[in-house]
Amino acid sequence: MSRTFFKLLFIGISLFFVSCSKDKNENNIIETDDIAEVVTDTTINKTKLFWLYLHHEEIPDTLIETEAPKRDLIVMNAWFHEYVQKFKAVNPEIKTLVYKDLTSTRSYAVENGEDNKYLPTGVGFQYADTNHPEWFLLDTNENRLEYTGYPDHWQMDIGNTEYQQQWANQVGEELVTNDWDGVLMDNAIYTLDTYHENVFPKNYETNTEFQLAYKSMLTTINTRLKADNKIGIANITNTRLYPGVWESYMQHLDGGLDEWWLVFSNGNYLSDYTEGFVPQINEVVTNEVENKITLVQPHSSTSDNQGFYYAFASYWLVNDGNTYFSEQEVTDAYNEPSPWREEYTWNFGKADDTYFQVESGVYRRNFSHAIVLVNANETGAVEVNLDAPYLNEMGEEVTSILLNGLNGSVLRKVYKE
Repeated sequence: MSRTFFKLLFIGISLFFVSCSKDKNENNIIETDDIAEVVTDTTINKTKLFWLYLHHEEIPDTLIETEAPKRDLIVMNAWFHEYVQKFKAVNPEIKTLVYKDLTSTRSYAVENGEDNKYLPTGVGFQYADTNHPEWFLLDTNENRLEYTGYPDHWQMDIGNTEYQQQWANQVGEELVTNDWDGVLMDNAIYTLDTYHENVFPKNYETNTEFQLAYKSMLTTINTRLKADNKIGIANITNTRLYPGVWESYMQHLDGGLDEWWLVFSNGNYLSDYTEGFVPQINEVVTNEVENKITLVQPHSSTSDNQGFYYAFASYWLVNDGNTYFSEQEVTDAYNEPSPWREEYTWNFGKADDTYFQVESGVYRRNFSHAIVLVNANETGAVEVNLDAPYLNEMGEEVTSILLNGLNGSVLRKVYKE
């Protein structure tokens, strides 16, 4: 018999055993057409990566040549607009976004009484201070609100329709002029005392009222962006703690950034509880259903293998092609590109379905070329029988794994000649 026959026979047996595991697929029958589809599957389904570069130093051309092919999306400050074409020349498919703070203006971006030409915000401090002092958000004592820990960041009244329109027009024109694909809007916040704990703005009495003002501003910006065919993504980190906020803001956006996703530091991982693991990964599910972008960023070092695989396997639980991944060890240290790993070259192939839980409580998702498993419980190791040989992360052939609490695993199918 031919080698092809044995390969088909092996794959058919493997698929049959996987279908008999203790999960929602246990009663599924693998048809001959399904086996043929796996054998002939040429789907390229690899990790998408993004790079937040918010530093002030120039990016060497050699670094662009090295990193542009590896990255699918990059965010840069406005004054680096000349890099847009440099990145595109190396990787025409890369998305380029300019960073703009949605909520503040910055007095440090003023020189000799004039706003800098290229700003980290949508509205210049000097312009607002001179022409529209009513745009600044005030506390109950009539003082302007400054971000705690971030000097010279002055919070603006995002509910003011004139401010909204000025922000949208300024940024919209800049996107078109400098050929950006879109904008990353930082600080789409949703609680009254963000950046100044227990100090509240006088114009808003509840978080709900504050959120309505933000949705109004996002609507104004979205209208302008759509007119120019540009992308609008906002940083709405930690909305898992406020049910419904992610979904309501996303109605007016093309995507969202969760800056603290599952892994907060070495050994500090988000576990499965009411406001924990599932609400956070379901942010991605919400966006994938609508073909919207999600940028997810775990915080761990290259030595934290547990944190990496916990976040990486969780990424693959929910990614359907619109989700981008980036490791970041140090808070706000957005300069060097995130580490490059061999795992980013792995081709997962077609997803069989959405993620689900097996009887042991482990989350699982099946792909034509791999499976991913996540144990989001804080304690308790679970032995998972694979029913067929797989390659583990070390390239070893295994038929079962012991998955400790707060761990993930990415297992690639073995195809033998």
